[in-house]
Amino acid sequence: MKVVKIDRKEGLLVAEPESLEDLWYLTKILEPGDFVTGRSFRRFKPTGGVQATSGEKKPVKVQIKLETAEFAEQANKLRLTGVIVAGTPEEYCPHGEFHTLDIEPRQRIEIAKKLNSFHESVLDEAKKRSKHARALVAVMDEEKALFAELQTRGIKFGPEIRCGANKREPAAFEEKRKQFFAEVAAMFKQKSEGKQDMQLIAAGPGFTKDEFKKFVSDREPALAKRLAWEHAGNAEESAVYELLKLGVLEKILGAQKLQEEYSALEKLKASIGREDGLSTYGLDDVRAAVKAGAAAQVMVLDELVRRNAEARKILDEARHYGAETLVFNSEDDAGAEFKAFKIAAMLRYRLTPY
Repeated sequence: MKVVKIDRKEGLLVAEPESLEDLWYLTKILEPGDFVTGRSFRRFKPTGGVQATSGEKKPVKVQIKLETAEFAEQANKLRLTGVIVAGTPEEYCPHGEFHTLDIEPRQRIEIAKKLNSFHESVLDEAKKRSKHARALVAVMDEEKALFAELQTRGIKFGPEIRCGANKREPAAFEEKRKQFFAEVAAMFKQKSEGKQDMQLIAAGPGFTKDEFKKFVSDREPALAKRLAWEHAGNAEESAVYELLKLGVLEKILGAQKLQEEYSALEKLKASIGREDGLSTYGLDDVRAAVKAGAAAQVMVLDELVRRNAEARKILDEARHYGAETLVFNSEDDAGAEFKAFKIAAMLRYRLTPY
């Protein structure tokens, strides 16, 4: 996310999303009632006439009072619908009419609203995430290879490639095995085309992964140089989540969002399980830890901080006292598990005797 201008006093954010993930981040910031300005197209409507349904559309700069924001992933755009409050040329932007702004990557958007601590955290995260690549993982065994793309907003599974090789048919086994490896290699190349910063990972149990590694090294040396190789217990979706929990992907991806959530969640659960006094959860206890300066990291669910003023205040104070903050995405699996806590903190020291 490229932040062109931010005026906290006046309540103005001018941003330029750089990817589909940035469009998704904007849905976390935008709320009904915000005033959004962007460039669009409209047909001319004569005074007292009926809205034109044909003819040439003219470019306009229009401001709407937002009612709905929809991330249309398949269309690669963010659709913002609301009532027109201003625009130029004025004859194309009559006040009170509904209009939809289609925001795409590299398209500038102006948002007039008071930014709170949650919005600031989302912006910080978007700027940080823009420096990190997504990852493409294939977990594979002798029967299939399942692809998974790690995106900022979670994991997108698919496609799955089946291996038709059967050891009871020795004459065709080796040929079908090579065909399977070739299809997996081709899928890696297809999904990473033009994305040189995307991390590619092949993982799996047994010898299949090792045989695929030899196949790629011999036939696709350029692809082989981009691939990282890891062990996984199976070729199911659970194997991808296991890689996340074990920190394997953190080693490869650095500060990737989903890994960060899983790592923080595992540390929190381990601390609670040990009853070591170095973690706490719930609004009252986290507030007390932050005010005491004991909070090293404050974790909060996006749903809570969006609707709860007290949670936003705690997040503000945590940032003021130098604590790390992490907002969990309620739409991914780590966030779904974190809903049991809603807000929690890891502590620098114990607040009560151990």
